[in-house]
Amino acid sequence: MYSSSIGTTIALFVASVASQTLTKPPLQPDLDNLKQGFINNLGIIHSTQTPFQAGSIPSNCKTLVQREGFNAADIQVVTVQYDDCSAPWILCYHKSSNGPLSDLVNTFSRVPVRTRQYVRHVVSLPATYGHAYNSGGDVVMFGDTINNINVYIHESAHSLDLLGAYKDKPLSSSQKWLSEYAQDADVPDPYSQTNQIENVAQNTVVTTYERNVPGGFFGLNSNAMKIFHQYATVDTEQREAGTLLVKGGSCTLRLANSSPVPVAGTALRVAAAAQPNVALLAGITVMPGKDFDTKDSCKNAF
Repeated sequence: MYSSSIGTTIALFVASVASQTLTKPPLQPDLDNLKQGFINNLGIIHSTQTPFQAGSIPSNCKTLVQREGFNAADIQVVTVQYDDCSAPWILCYHKSSNGPLSDLVNTFSRVPVRTRQYVRHVVSLPATYGHAYNSGGDVVMFGDTINNINVYIHESAHSLDLLGAYKDKPLSSSQKWLSEYAQDADVPDPYSQTNQIENVAQNTVVTTYERNVPGGFFGLNSNAMKIFHQYATVDTEQREAGTLLVKGGSCTLRLANSSPVPVAGTALRVAAAAQPNVALLAGITVMPGKDFDTKDSCKNAF
């Protein structure tokens, strides 16, 4: 995966912030009451799926699958071309995942494309409880999170924050965020109390709801003003970056796909001409990667 001095700085920042628990009370017990509004208003984007070359797997997928104790041979790799982006995504689905491949493909498609473009690969793995994390722009979904739109938005929000989509970057450690956070009485839910990285991600879920669902979050919760400054900060940042959280539009940039490697073994032992083409198309800006990992702070169940 990506590594650089900048990436190392981001990784150290994530490790530092991950231990800083927040003490403001939660506004809601969870954000589960947002799911149906997302389903009703963030439609499934039509896609075409193509099997990845047999015997090959993106290197980041293989690394993450093996990191979690699974066998890369049990992964179905598909190239998914969504109608709203000229460059396809390569998704990695474990055959024993807690839902069909269509859940992965369709639920990911609901994430507004200008946010979705900040995710490289999505890996689905089986588990007895739902959780997820983001590793440098690669999202790993466990258990029943495979069809939980809240989690896809939350994990994509880590990419926006930690890959530097916003003017104030990383947003979760910026003076702008901390000063606005200080003015609020609450955070969105108990998961937001984990640290500021998770708090920004949950506020991104709130902001996405406010911007795409009629009535919005502030029409759903009469006490929502208790998190107004956090919401307004995410909303301003996403709007100034190109209305990243609003549905519609098309992709303009992407993270470079990770290189293909053999499912078995450690080196690609086939001629270059036979390797799957993972290059992004002309007209798509390739954004620089950064090395971060939210595994430790995203270990709680959703």
